[in-house]
Amino acid sequence: MKPYGVALVQQETRVIVDVRQRDEIIESNLARIFELIDWTFLRLGNVKLAMFSEYGIIGQYRPRSVEEWLAIAETVPGDVTERIGAKAKALGIHISGNVFERDPDWPGRLFNTSFIVSPEGRVILKYRKHNGPNNLNTTYTGPADVYTEYVRRYGEDALFPTVDTEIGRLSCMSCTDIVFPEMARAFGLKGAEVILHPTAEPYAPDHDTWDALRQARAYENLCYLLSCNAGAFLGSNRPRMGYRGRSMIVSPLGRVESIATAPGEAVVTGTLDIDALRSLRTRKPEAGHVFNSLVELRNDLFAPVYQRAGRWPNDHWASTELQTTAETRALAAAIIDRLLAQGNLAPPER
Repeated sequence: MKPYGVALVQQETRVIVDVRQRDEIIESNLARIFELIDWTFLRLGNVKLAMFSEYGIIGQYRPRSVEEWLAIAETVPGDVTERIGAKAKALGIHISGNVFERDPDWPGRLFNTSFIVSPEGRVILKYRKHNGPNNLNTTYTGPADVYTEYVRRYGEDALFPTVDTEIGRLSCMSCTDIVFPEMARAFGLKGAEVILHPTAEPYAPDHDTWDALRQARAYENLCYLLSCNAGAFLGSNRPRMGYRGRSMIVSPLGRVESIATAPGEAVVTGTLDIDALRSLRTRKPEAGHVFNSLVELRNDLFAPVYQRAGRWPNDHWASTELQTTAETRALAAAIIDRLLAQGNLAPPER
């Protein structure tokens, strides 16, 4: 496979505040993303994969009820992915993005969904974010919150989907997923060679650490990690430049190959060499210090520890729809109290 170009569109997104402006704002945001992809083609030519950030066509605005979010949300496939599919087909590329999703098969539930559209214009992968309720600031459902029924309907592969394409085996994970090493590891163990990570990260004391986590996730799993952050959210109660940018392409050896070092509108470009990645993954050790964590992983050793850990449960919202972040915060508090009572966690002395 020949090396190919990729483009991470760190866009400035108009925010839907008034639900009545939904369609006009989505159209405006999509049009700008498409303009930037076209500009990248004029500049570089051989681009085979483009992506945009989490909340890239709706922005982020809170507080909102689940009902309001569902009024803004899309179906996948749906109108937005059809528009993206037409662009992907016209250019002959894969395009990855992120939407809030409503699904008539799951009434009353909101999903944070990342997707990949093929050069034929079809949605070929749909990933619903797992680690959203865990960060206690939104009201979308994760597949594990309805685990038993979700697996019954779609099978276990739907929890960590990957797709084989002519540009490699691709997968998606979103924003807070980067904090949990098990996420990227699950995709790596399923053979993912490129992990697409749409995110929306404001300035915060710990977010420099998130940059290190991106590098770690790529290195641990010998994969490319493409992380595309929001450049700015326009027209909302948030600071215009409140999002830190730093969209980046990380190599399978954990090196930052290309980065937008500031917030604002930017397109980060780079080249992926899948054959070189496959050589790394399949080389057999002939000397010391030839590490391959996908091969040397002692999964049987770690599995019992995870099984006994008793942390965030599956199926917690199986019988009721998540409505407010008060519910997730109450669950987190209950888990902490239980771990304190068990002696697993120790309280501070002051």
